[in-house]
Amino acid sequence: MALPAGIDALKSTIGRRGGLVKANRFALYISHPGKKPSLINNNLESIIGNAARAVISGGSLSLSSFFEDPRDMYLLCESATIPGRQIATQEHFTDLKAVKKPYAYINEDVNLVFHLTNDMYAWDFFNSWQDIILNPRGTKGLPFLNDIGTEVLIQVMGNTDFIPVKTIKLYNAYPVTISSLELSNSSENTTLRVSITLAYEDWEAVGTVDGLTNLAGRAGDLISNSINLVRNIGKNF
Repeated sequence: MALPAGIDALKSTIGRRGGLVKANRFALYISHPGKKPSLINNNLESIIGNAARAVISGGSLSLSSFFEDPRDMYLLCESATIPGRQIATQEHFTDLKAVKKPYAYINEDVNLVFHLTNDMYAWDFFNSWQDIILNPRGTKGLPFLNDIGTEVLIQVMGNTDFIPVKTIKLYNAYPVTISSLELSNSSENTTLRVSITLAYEDWEAVGTVDGLTNLAGRAGDLISNSINLVRNIGKNF
């Protein structure tokens, strides 16, 4: 006998569990293995480029060009995937029947899509990262995974912007694919996007407290690195 399950029961279940998760409410936190996170922009090429564009357009260099916003990659990320996991099995025959027995698991790659700004920030971020992994113009040695991978946090946000309902942590993640960019005269009203594929050592789902603790730790490192950078700049004058 089937249990009664009308629309009211469905609405009650959804409401009791906090509502349905929206696919467009997510957060991404990613760091570069070759750059310490900082609030100060020490990329001279980026500052000069912003200054040149400002002069050509008849404006002036904004003070914001000298600062880094740690939310840049988060805000420019159009879409992200939470990785799946497949259990690898092998058939074991017993009593005239085949039984699948697990022996390993396979993690899916993570796909990210970023909007590109006029300074090509997101593209440069991952291109310079790949140069650390395998630089075709540098040495041909292979680096250790710990030297090229970083921790990446993907958070599914709930009804508020502060409390994630689920946090996925990638360990030793690094970009294996940067998509090509298609330029066309017929794409007048289209902006450029770049697709990134991340491989990683492993992933796990962490609790709300652990997720917030990770963010607090990142904020502490950000402030500490910014102070040290300002001190080093001051020593040069």
